[in-house]
Amino acid sequence: MFKLATLAVAVIGTLAPMVAADNCKTGLNYCGYNLLAIGSYGNQVNQALSNAGQPTDDAHSRESIFHCNGGANGDITYTNYCSGGCQDGGSGNSDYC
Repeated sequence: MFKLATLAVAVIGTLAPMVAADNCKTGLNYCGYNLLAIGSYGNQVNQALSNAGQPTDDAHSRESIFHCNGGANGDITYTNYCSGGCQDGGSGNSDYC
């Protein structure tokens, strides 16, 4: 029984880093679709949109620019909506409209 418990703890310890979400990089701007791809940002994206009085539909969630404020949770704020589509700025660069 002890070996089974030890095995379970070892497996959980191995899998835990795989499910950990990444945070945005402080100071960069992100398209919503990139935030949603790098971590568990769904609730934060919706909250940032709501705080700015913006709709929380799929288009606004994915095609808006959010600024990464940083912190332990990778806090974000809404910047603007890209009506013509949001563009990926590439690794280490801010996204843009």
